[in-house]
Amino acid sequence: MGKTIKEALIILIIAAALAFAANYISPNGIPSVGVWYDNRGKIELEKPPSYNPKIDSLLAMEDAFTLWSEKQAVFIDTREPEEYGGGHIPGAINLPFEQWDQYWDRVKARLTPQTKIVCYCGGLDCELSLDAARELKVIGYPNAYIFFGGIKKWTDLKLPSETGNEK
Repeated sequence: MGKTIKEALIILIIAAALAFAANYISPNGIPSVGVWYDNRGKIELEKPPSYNPKIDSLLAMEDAFTLWSEKQAVFIDTREPEEYGGGHIPGAINLPFEQWDQYWDRVKARLTPQTKIVCYCGGLDCELSLDAARELKVIGYPNAYIFFGGIKKWTDLKLPSETGNEK
């Protein structure tokens, strides 16, 4: 009886190892780890100079794109209207951080405290998205994330963009 259990365990371990290996190499494999929208420990991300891991939630490019393509988040472009008009992520709302008070009421009407919000700006030399996400968290929007690569990384990858100002 002991030998049968031992053989069964060996077969089970080998079968599990083969299943995990097949899943790992398959292009349609099931991820072994779920997508976490706070990527602080998931992968090495480029971090803003004032990055604070206790309060800032950074997104990887892939996760920002997934949220956008699946319409799971509201994207906020924190640059000036002229920059936004020159090219932005489709559907993004313009909320220039430097003019917050002038734009906030219009933006607030499109958000709830449960809304996933992705803030972005011009690229790796811009921290407006960081400032905006921090402010959003302070005023009651805990699901505010930072796509630090911004519009530069988005367009460098030739992802969809649009021009013009909001109507």
